[in-house]
Amino acid sequence: MSKLQQIDKLLKIKELRRRLAEMEAAKAKREMHLASQEVDHAKQQEIEIKQTSGHRRQRRLKEIIEPGKNPTLQNARIVNVYAITDQEIQASAFKTTMRIEQFHESEERLKLEQSKLARFLQIEERTRKLCDKLIDMKKVEAVRQG
Repeated sequence: MSKLQQIDKLLKIKELRRRLAEMEAAKAKREMHLASQEVDHAKQQEIEIKQTSGHRRQRRLKEIIEPGKNPTLQNARIVNVYAITDQEIQASAFKTTMRIEQFHESEERLKLEQSKLARFLQIEERTRKLCDKLIDMKKVEAVRQG
């Protein structure tokens, strides 16, 4: 491999690494944004479930309570209705908690990717002079080769 090709390869690798670092940071930012939207959606659902739980509970109770039926069986079903509604509320709260946790994880990933990008840019700035020399060497080598 000629010196010119080696210099080209080094410059391409540097550019590809920079693009990769930028893409990873952008991907992490996008994931954090999506996680934020999911948290908002989960919170909205949780509020909606809490607000409509009374209505849903009443509707279920109306379906269960029938005059002339076994009162013991109806009482057991009523307890189940309350348990189901409470479980829905707990499940929505758990879902919100999980979404918040995912959001925090995506925030941490974004911070990590941004720090990697910043570190890469610092290194790139330090090596800029070397790259400038490589470009000069490339020009000199191109002139030599004709």
